[in-house]
Amino acid sequence: MTDHTRAIIDYAYDDNGKEMRDAVYAAVHDKVMAHIEAHKKDIAQNLISPESRMALQEPQTQEDSGENV
Repeated sequence: MTDHTRAIIDYAYDDNGKEMRDAVYAAVHDKVMAHIEAHKKDIAQNLISPESRMALQEPQTQEDSGENV
């Protein structure tokens, strides 16, 4: 159980609605921000131009590509 979950349960048990709401908002905020950061990283990786990606990859030989000459 996470700290946020435990706090939410405790506040609900104590009938402390304001603190419970704040704990729920904090938990949601943390999850959303983690998700956004992961997407930012994916987008940044996709911004690399195709030429740069090709330069970073190992060159394929004819044997690797399955082409027969």
